[in-house]
Amino acid sequence: MTDGDILRRFLSFLRETENEHEFGPPASAAELVLVPAPLQSLYREMNGAALFDGDLLFFMASGPRDEDGTVQHASRLAREAEWPIPQEVVLFGRDTGGEVLGVWTGPRNSAKYPSPIVLTGLLFKPAAHALLATSFERYLLTTTVWHCLGTDYAEAAFETFQVPSALRADDLEELDAEAWFAWSDAALPGLPGDPYHEPLTGSQIRTLLAK
Repeated sequence: MTDGDILRRFLSFLRETENEHEFGPPASAAELVLVPAPLQSLYREMNGAALFDGDLLFFMASGPRDEDGTVQHASRLAREAEWPIPQEVVLFGRDTGGEVLGVWTGPRNSAKYPSPIVLTGLLFKPAAHALLATSFERYLLTTTVWHCLGTDYAEAAFETFQVPSALRADDLEELDAEAWFAWSDAALPGLPGDPYHEPLTGSQIRTLLAK
């Protein structure tokens, strides 16, 4: 599947499971300007969202200057609070545990890493990050299916994204992560680490993305 295919399938899945999610209205043209280009296709459909009963949050594009739940201001406010958010990263959401999600917009091997996704842990030191995906769409694929494992929506997620039968696990403990990423995001340089146990610095991510 191409990244475009993944996004279309993701939006279709959200429509099929809309009772599990809350969506903002489509972003306006003025709001879209504030959103990094790789995320604009999604924000044309919804200006922020709370997915999977709020486990995954996508920020609204804009808001008051002191509002950290917006794409417009979250990165700046996090840096002002001494979070080690690299200058190349634009924050756009929060993951299940409260960690922040960002898209890398700086120099990189763009053929291999169209829109890399970085997770930053709740840490106040340089090594606080993990590289989750080579593109925003590849991240959406993995996070959607993994959120659905063991739920009533697992089969719908498997079918929507045409997940191979060997990867259709009942829960994360049964899933072969190496096989999963070989299928879902083959260009990723190794399995995503845990920012608390295998943290990367911004410099280390720069080096990875340049290869």
